[in-house]
Amino acid sequence: MEDMLTYVVKLTAGLIGVMIVLRLLGKKEMAQITPLDFVYALILGSVIEEALYETTMPFYEMLFALAYWGLLIYVVEKFALKSHRFRRIAKGGPDLLINDGYLDTKVMDNNNMDVDEVRELLRLQGIFSMRNVKYAILENSGQLSVMQYAANEPISREEMKDDFMENRLSYLFIDGGKIEYETLHDAGHDEHWLRKKIDEDTDYNFDDIYFAEWSENEGFFIQGK
Repeated sequence: MEDMLTYVVKLTAGLIGVMIVLRLLGKKEMAQITPLDFVYALILGSVIEEALYETTMPFYEMLFALAYWGLLIYVVEKFALKSHRFRRIAKGGPDLLINDGYLDTKVMDNNNMDVDEVRELLRLQGIFSMRNVKYAILENSGQLSVMQYAANEPISREEMKDDFMENRLSYLFIDGGKIEYETLHDAGHDEHWLRKKIDEDTDYNFDDIYFAEWSENEGFFIQGK
């Protein structure tokens, strides 16, 4: 019975502690998680877990650990607000992933990304081809903030004309200079068709291509190495 009561007290104190820490972090943390926030949560969870399952750990030690960790988070966050350099080191900063339609491979390498991951993040924004993107910023949270070309901004097609081409999916046939054979197969094509089509429709040398995106409506969108 005494052990059950200890669990109840520790769980209650842990919940209150977590709520206090979340208040210290502010509402912005509910919308995004930075690497530093991940460390906050990881250590906070470890403190609660150790307090619950380590029966020899006194209750006051758990309270001290929660209080000190909350205070440390508060100090770091306040210091980050006052020092831009410290904030960049501790939390990082946004990266311009696509600049004027051009995919920055250095930013991709620094963030261990490939083209398919970029396309996935764009699809989550409702953008199914990289040709429509003028600027894309990779935020600290790992999400993309996207600005499309003015011509590609959403508009009702029926307001413009009665006869319009229906949407078609785009496919990433070459990623990082390598052929995506499975994607080619899903699109109903093979390597021979791809090489021939690129030779006929573009001015690119096949071996010089970094990525190649293709759609039935608009053909290829290619960036060289």
